[in-house]
Amino acid sequence: MKIKEITYYDRELEWRYNPIQFSNLTLLVGISGVGKTRILKSIVALQEIAKGVSLNGVEWNITFQTNNNMEYKWEGKLETKKIFSGIISDEKSERDDLRIIRENLYLNNNLIIERNQQNEIKFKGKALPKLSPFQSVVQIFSDEEDVAPVQYAFNKIIYSDPSTLVNVAQAINYPILAKKYDSLEKIQESNLPAAIKLALVYNHVPEVFKKIKDGFIDIFTQVEDIQIKPVEEEVEEEWLSLAIAKYPLIHIKEIGVNNWISQSQISSGMFRTLMHISELYLSAEGSVILIDEFENSLGVNCIDVLTELLLDNRNLQFIITSHHPYIINKIGMEYWKIVTRHGGVVSARDAKDFNLGKSRHQAFLQLINLEEYSEGIKVG
Repeated sequence: MKIKEITYYDRELEWRYNPIQFSNLTLLVGISGVGKTRILKSIVALQEIAKGVSLNGVEWNITFQTNNNMEYKWEGKLETKKIFSGIISDEKSERDDLRIIRENLYLNNNLIIERNQQNEIKFKGKALPKLSPFQSVVQIFSDEEDVAPVQYAFNKIIYSDPSTLVNVAQAINYPILAKKYDSLEKIQESNLPAAIKLALVYNHVPEVFKKIKDGFIDIFTQVEDIQIKPVEEEVEEEWLSLAIAKYPLIHIKEIGVNNWISQSQISSGMFRTLMHISELYLSAEGSVILIDEFENSLGVNCIDVLTELLLDNRNLQFIITSHHPYIINKIGMEYWKIVTRHGGVVSARDAKDFNLGKSRHQAFLQLINLEEYSEGIKVG
């Protein structure tokens, strides 16, 4: 999947952004509070809607390309309700009955599905019986030949959060997962956390694990080796110890240190870096990887190598946010989107619109002195 353009409106929050065009790498820059993170989360919201989830007051228009170069445009609007968000409110049940007011899906500029306010749906021009007004047509028709690629594409959106822990169910089921995902293609196509994917390639695809390990050691030169082996430490709950005994954890060996460093003792920066490298190698072709504040927990030595990996990627799309001067300066200005906000309206404009200097360094110096950058939020 490659996202080409999105327009998004959240009527519940009275927040929207004008059309944003994306390339294979898009760096959203701007001061805190302008809406960079919300742009990423709006893409995740569309992923949820594609799965059949109702979100209050959302209106959208997204154009994207699938791996087989088919271009889709999907637009729609969900009703807006006043929802009380107090602690006694069952917010989920209130959101379950949010109707889709309108929805259209285009394939190569041809309208293939249309839905109106009366929930009348036409598929390739043929009227259909009344279907659920609460689920998107992408979900309802996910098995249809022309719609299945849309569902697949949205499943390949990854909101990168290396701090996310593997849940107990996944740890318990690891032996089953290890049998099911026994090749690089299967591992990449899975929607498993990066830590589990890394454990799987350690066992099944050692040559790919070596590339990840070598990339990590290039950054942390004090590291001699990495192993991934089953849990050995005791835990308080005996049943839990038995259940996850076969789940493998990361262990690092440093030069000149006899004992291996267990996963719980690895620094947050080292672990985050290893997970980022793993995602770059172990995401399926055509994945869209969203990274918020790329620099979090990373040292300058990590940022350098990881930024190079972003620029030298295979068929992946990256949409990232950053405040870090090194990252902004390292990534060419042709990838910058300068984000500003006027009230509830967010705009993301190309660096070229601001006539920045030709050299990367000169452009960066001009960027940080731009009024639109330093005074990114306006009211009234």
